[in-house]
Amino acid sequence: MKDHSDEGFDSLFEKKKSSGTKIFAILFFAVVIGLTSVYAYLSIGVVRDRMQVAKSQVEGIASVNPSLIDLMKEKAWVESRLKMSAGDSVGLSIDLGRHLIQLELKGVVVMKSKIRDYSASGFFKRMDGNVYFNMFGSPLTIEKFESSIEKNPFKVVIAPKNEAEAEAAATKKDSIKDENVFWTVKFDRDFELNIQGIDSVAESQAKYKLGKGFEFERDLKNIASSFEHILKFSKPVYTPEILISIPENEAKSILRALPRKALVTIRI
Repeated sequence: MKDHSDEGFDSLFEKKKSSGTKIFAILFFAVVIGLTSVYAYLSIGVVRDRMQVAKSQVEGIASVNPSLIDLMKEKAWVESRLKMSAGDSVGLSIDLGRHLIQLELKGVVVMKSKIRDYSASGFFKRMDGNVYFNMFGSPLTIEKFESSIEKNPFKVVIAPKNEAEAEAAATKKDSIKDENVFWTVKFDRDFELNIQGIDSVAESQAKYKLGKGFEFERDLKNIASSFEHILKFSKPVYTPEILISIPENEAKSILRALPRKALVTIRI
C-alpha cells in the first residue's frame, strides 16, 4: 500500500500559504479603501468649508439672479481691468472664455498669448454671482512665485585674454538646454495659478516624467501632505487652482516680465 502522508502534508501547507496570501490581500485593499474613503470625506468637508467662508464675505448683499451671472462676470472683468490699468507696472489679464492671456501696461496690451488648454477647480464653478464678483471684481495680487526656471537669470561673461581665446569664443556654439517651463503663483485670495509651457497638448502629457520636473515635485509634496492629514484624521489643505498651458517661449517671457507683486485680472 502506497503512503501518501508526505503529499497530503505538502498540499495542506500550500493551502495555508494560499489562504494567508488572500487574507493579506483582502486586508491591504480594505485599508486602502478605508483611507481613500476617509480622505474623500475630509476633502468634501474642506471644500464646503472653503465655500462657506467665501459666502460669509458677501453676507447682507442681495442675491443675484442666476440668469445674470454672465453680466456679473463681464462687469467684474471690466472693473478689475480698469483698476489694474491705474497702476504704473505691468499686469496680467487672463480670459479663459476667449483662451487669451495678456501682459498689460496702463490698459495697453503689450504681449498676447493663446491658451492651448486649461482646467479649473470645481470650486470656481460653484460660485454664485456675489461670491464671483467679490473674488474677481478687483485685481488679484501675487503673493508668492515658484518656478522650474530662474525668473531673472543673468550670465557672467569672462573677457578673452588673447586673440586665440576670442576666436574660440566666436566659433563656439551655445548649447540649448532642454527646460521644463512651469511656474505657479499664489494670490492674496488664497488660490493658485499654474502656467506650463507646451508647444502641443501631446507634449503636455509627455512632459510629466516620473521623478523629474517641477510639476512632479509639486504633486509629490501635495500627496505627502494629504497622506499626513489622513493619518491624523484631519482635513487636508484645500487650495483651488487654475492650470493654463501656453507656448513654452511665451510662458518663459511672461514669467520674466511680471513683477513679483504684480496685479492679475481673471475671467472664468
